[in-house]
Amino acid sequence: MKNTIHLTLGLSALLAITACTSAPPAADDAAAVASTPVVTVGSPVTHTFNNSITFTGTTQYQQKAVIRAGIAGYIHHRGWKMGDIVKAGSVYCTITSKEQQALKNIDQSGILAKFRAPIPVVAGTGGILTAVNYQNGDYVAEGDVLATMTQQSSLVLLVNVPVEYLSKVKAGTPCVVIMPDGTKLNKTLQAGLPTADPASQTQSFIVPIAATNLPEGANLKVTVPLSGPEQGLAVPVKAVQTDETQEHFWVFKLGADGKAYKIPVTAGKISADSLQEIQTKQLSTSDKVILEGAYGLADSSKVKIAPQPPKGGAE
Repeated sequence: MKNTIHLTLGLSALLAITACTSAPPAADDAAAVASTPVVTVGSPVTHTFNNSITFTGTTQYQQKAVIRAGIAGYIHHRGWKMGDIVKAGSVYCTITSKEQQALKNIDQSGILAKFRAPIPVVAGTGGILTAVNYQNGDYVAEGDVLATMTQQSSLVLLVNVPVEYLSKVKAGTPCVVIMPDGTKLNKTLQAGLPTADPASQTQSFIVPIAATNLPEGANLKVTVPLSGPEQGLAVPVKAVQTDETQEHFWVFKLGADGKAYKIPVTAGKISADSLQEIQTKQLSTSDKVILEGAYGLADSSKVKIAPQPPKGGAE
């Protein structure tokens, strides 16, 4: 009787332990599915890239003029201010010398009135006033610079070209100037300056842009073609990943087994529609690459493709 009771209790304990240590297989499968990264995929395409390079240019006025005092004396009747357009031959101001001031006190009868008249200072050339150095009543010496003018027609863009590109970029090379509002101007590089910047190792080429009315010192992008258009394999920029040093690049290819495989690539040019040129022998236009969801993904990871949204914009 005791043996029977002991045998029954032992079987019951064994069944209880087995029940506690065995998890339902369905629960494990559900957890694995829930932790699988969800990704979007697409296929590489053959795209035509323009083989060009973009440089930086800065606007600058080539021709500037100054208005100088012809005699020493006191300034009178200066009605101009910065930003005003002065025409050639215009009277900028008048100057009264110390001698004229003395005559005014001596000549009470007015006989020497014509000698006391202020002497006009005439602008020899036209332009926009960019600096006004003296005000009414100020004393100036002969030859002092009263104002500085720039000529709008002399505005140019100085394009800074690194010396390593001078074998491909030279005077007469066509270029595209990208304006601040996105407008593109087809221009041609003119003669380069005979010196290079020792710090940046760049040579400046001149591009006339007088009709743009841009201020001096504006930075613009200038695209210069290096060769004709070239075709290459491309994926969206967001599909290409890189390390912290941006020396190594890769994409993730979706395998037939539902796993993502890391494919090293050589990253090339980026098009205006955000396509990245890649070079690799392990991908073709018939493959699928991960577009989104691959950040931090380990090689050979199991992934789940996100369902495509219904066509027609249905919510």
